[in-house]
Amino acid sequence: MQERITVRMTSEMVARIDAWIASQAGYVSRQDAVRRCVDFALGESHSDRQIGATESLAAAYDVRLET
Repeated sequence: MQERITVRMTSEMVARIDAWIASQAGYVSRQDAVRRCVDFALGESHSDRQIGATESLAAAYDVRLET
């Protein structure tokens, strides 16, 4: 069973997610982008996902949190 959650984000954060999505080959939804980032942050890897792209998104958030 899949759980549904609601997350509030700033306009800047959504814009950064959208910019990352636009840089990806093929279609990536906002939901999938966030799932990929959470998977990476929690140390889970899925062979069918582009972990390198997820690392880029996660690193962008890490830099933002450090400043």
